[in-house]
Formats: sequence, C-alpha cells, structure tokens
Amino acid sequence: MFRNLLRKTPLAWFQVRREKTRLAVALAGIAFADVLMFVQMGLNETLYESAANLHYSLQADLFIINPISEAFTSLKSFPRERLHQARAFKEVQSVTPIYIGRATWRNPQQTQTERTIFTVGVSPTKSVFEQPEITQQFNKLKMLDRVIFDRASRAEFGDIATLLKKDNSLSVQVNDKQIQVVGLFTFGVSFGSDGMMIASDSTFMRIFPERNAVEVDVGLIKLKPGANKQLVQKALQKYLPSDVLVLTLEEFADREKVYWGN
Repeated sequence: MFRNLLRKTPLAWFQVRREKTRLAVALAGIAFADVLMFVQMGLNETLYESAANLHYSLQADLFIINPISEAFTSLKSFPRERLHQARAFKEVQSVTPIYIGRATWRNPQQTQTERTIFTVGVSPTKSVFEQPEITQQFNKLKMLDRVIFDRASRAEFGDIATLLKKDNSLSVQVNDKQIQVVGLFTFGVSFGSDGMMIASDSTFMRIFPERNAVEVDVGLIKLKPGANKQLVQKALQKYLPSDVLVLTLEEFADREKVYWGN
C-alpha cells in the first residue's frame, strides 16, 4: 500500500529513493522511541512493585489500617483495641500490631551524615515476616536497643555490613540514642525508603518516645485454616468502627502502588 501510494506521487518516490539514509535514520528513531517507551513502562511497573515489597513480606490474611492512610510512609494510627475486637471472631487465629516510624540515622563512619531510616517495630516473640533470614534473627531483638539492618540500604547509611563483621554488634546513633545493630537482612530500597531497620516493639517505643503502644499503624490478622477470607473481611468491616479499614493483601499492596503511581 505504501509503495502504491508512492508510485502515484513520483516526486515523493524520488525523494525517498534519494534520501534512503535519512529515511532509515528516521525509522530507527521512531523504533528507538517505541523501545524506550516500553522499557519505561516496564521500569515503572517494577518500581511500583518494589513499593509493595514490605506488604508482600508480611504473614497475614487480612490487614487493618486507618482509612486515611495512603502508604507506609504516611500511615495514620488507629486504636489497638480494634485488634482485640477482631480477635474475638472465631475465625481469627491471631492478631499482631506493627509500628512504623521514620528515624534519623547517623552514619557511624567518619562522614557522620544523617539519613532518614524506615523503622518497623514488631513483637519479638513471633515473626510476622516471610523471609527466614529475618525470622531466624528475632531472638536477637528481645534485648532492648537492638535492631537488624537492611544491608541493601543506600551507601549513605555507612558500610554497615563490613563494620558488623568486626564484631557481633555495632553501635549507631538513631534519634540521638545509642542503638546496637546485631544482624543484617536483605530487603532493598523503594520509593519511600532509602534504608530500613527492624526493632522490637519495646525498642521502637524507646526510639520514638512520643509514640504510644495503644496506637497501632498496621494490624495483621491471621485466620484459622479453612476460614473464608472474603466473608471474614466483610464481617469484620461491618462489625468494627469506621475508624479502621480491613483489607486483603492484594488490596493493601494495590493501595501503595496507586499512591506512588499518582
């Protein structure tokens, strides 16, 4: 069809034959732009997926959050009492609170630069994470002022992995308090986090003294085997006050992706 059109316009056909190199370059440019577009789409999807890495790593069937919470970096707390109310359902096996904060980490090396580190506070008596690397280190968190650090954090936090090899723990300053790094795990940076550490809920409250343990950021609900997740979700949402939202893992993760996509 293209060649027939050119035959009807001799001048255009002559120009195309004469300017073969220019035509080839133009076509290559269009093709390259298309490739870049698809690459960018793929990268965007990968970035949005990475934003939900923490969601996918948590062991839970349902999640409770404050309705006005949009992402892990901007969570609003809700009363811990909501978890006790959810625990009363016969289909619920366990409920676990999670606390989220953003602390100021001081690089322990010569630079002494400060960075904001994403901090997760959990009960050290049972792991809520899927990764064995994290689960196997929970005993280390039972002592106060102990944390494990994400070795995939940005370099500005310091070469923590190398420093930790010299001893079983490394003293760092977080929110102007001395904290001991006693282990490493691998998670990776995302849109809202350049670095991450995990602490017990008690240590978390010492790092963030303005926080109160009765105010929870995320509630994890584990259901008993055979329980219908969708039915329990609807029943909980209807029973609990409107100051909380009950989500499945997919809904919780999508909420994060949409936030960063917008």
